[in-house]
Amino acid sequence: MYRVVLVDDEELELTGIQRLVPWKELHMEVKAACPDGFSALQYLEENEVDVLVSDIRMPIMSGLELASKAQRLHPNLKILFISGYEDFQYAKQALSMKASGYVLKPINDDELLGALQSVRSTLDGENRQQQREHSIQQSMVYLKNELLERCLEGTPDRDAVIELMAQFRLGVQVGSLRAAIIEIEEKDWRTESQHSEAAQAELLVALTSLCSRNGLEMYCRQSSRRLAVVMEESHDTAMLERMMEELSASHNATLTIGLGQAVEELERLHLSYEEATKALSMKMFQGKGKIIAYSTTKEEARESVLNIETTVDALFAAMTQYELVRIVDCMEDLFQQVKNIKNPSAVRNYSFFVISRLDGYLNSLNESLFSITGQNGFALDKLFEFETIDDIHSWLRRKIFELSEQLHNKRQRKNVKLIGQIQNYIDQRLGESISLKEVAQAFSFSPNYLGHLFKEETGELFSDYLMRKRMELAKRLLADTGKKVYEVADRVGSGTLAHFGKQFKDYTGMTPGEYRKHL
Repeated sequence: MYRVVLVDDEELELTGIQRLVPWKELHMEVKAACPDGFSALQYLEENEVDVLVSDIRMPIMSGLELASKAQRLHPNLKILFISGYEDFQYAKQALSMKASGYVLKPINDDELLGALQSVRSTLDGENRQQQREHSIQQSMVYLKNELLERCLEGTPDRDAVIELMAQFRLGVQVGSLRAAIIEIEEKDWRTESQHSEAAQAELLVALTSLCSRNGLEMYCRQSSRRLAVVMEESHDTAMLERMMEELSASHNATLTIGLGQAVEELERLHLSYEEATKALSMKMFQGKGKIIAYSTTKEEARESVLNIETTVDALFAAMTQYELVRIVDCMEDLFQQVKNIKNPSAVRNYSFFVISRLDGYLNSLNESLFSITGQNGFALDKLFEFETIDDIHSWLRRKIFELSEQLHNKRQRKNVKLIGQIQNYIDQRLGESISLKEVAQAFSFSPNYLGHLFKEETGELFSDYLMRKRMELAKRLLADTGKKVYEVADRVGSGTLAHFGKQFKDYTGMTPGEYRKHL
């Protein structure tokens, strides 16, 4: 709805326009009806307005004066003037102010309606144009992101990508270049609070704005927390440090930056990007909230990082499945890979990394490190008390054992409740044509998983449980001699009488008739 302000010092005229014009049909809404220019101007100073409908001749402040001030406040404001025949000389001034219309008193309804329809058409056209321009701008953003990302990753068509970047002027090379990967760190995982999706989006917008203000125009988004940036020769690490400080002060956010080495050609930028990626992965040992520059001497350690990632994943899988022997093996592998680290702070950073990854893994299972272990469950201050890596190894392994056991016990309790609900669901539908697939859909599981879970928790196949419950119900129903056998067959969902007879004999060793005789 377009927002309209009416201004007229004649109350009857003001009320008439407000009530008689079909504003909703015009996709307009009267936000204010003002008796003079001063009150209208005050409203305009405090609110967004699309259309101003004003009498020209008013005491103290004329409509023309009001319009002049209003246009300075709202440059795109559409103005429709109303005045008597004797004030027609004002029309020239109105036209010079690019008024959208001029209606004479006494007001002709059709003339006013036509003028307002013309105003609406103009506004609709401008909106469509703005939407087109916005779409083009968004397309350029996506194009820039896509082209730069492909250039950084060194795709086979890199030469064509570089040519397109030059054609659309998506970054003009000045001197040497180097790639940086800026990552917004989650809030301290040792607290309950984390960045929400909305907060992460806001942080990324703030980060891109920081880049632009500092002349870093060549950047592309890689995830909700990561930005790849191309730095020119004039950009230095001091600028990155200032950006880190500013984002910390304005949003209480921490940045970690991996920095590749400088290259002289855009065609070689992907090599710097690879180095930046490797540098960022070293935060396991270097810690967060730093600029980590690539160094060839860290290549061996970086390979260790890749192995550690794989081993950590295996450790968490073993922990979830309560496989204690495999936990021991994974922990041995983890700490064997960092035995040669001489720097105690790097070892602690490594341990913090493992625990941080653990918290993220638990979050993916809808669990929380704190909800399972309690506020002091990991007593992280103890990491600073240990003198050797073996001490840290023993402490962390014991904590992983404890956590695995708690997860196992919690899952057992959860599964018992779930299986009870499933059994109740089946028991209420014994007379229906029920299947594992249908039950799985009802509880939002895959049939294979539910069948495995059911057998694991009850020791009985789903099909065997269903048959047992149906036959036990059939035995109770057959005890009532007033019920026909075909009625019992229908009540237990066996379909035909012959099929029921076969099922019952397979289960009891007797036909339904023989069973009744033995009661």
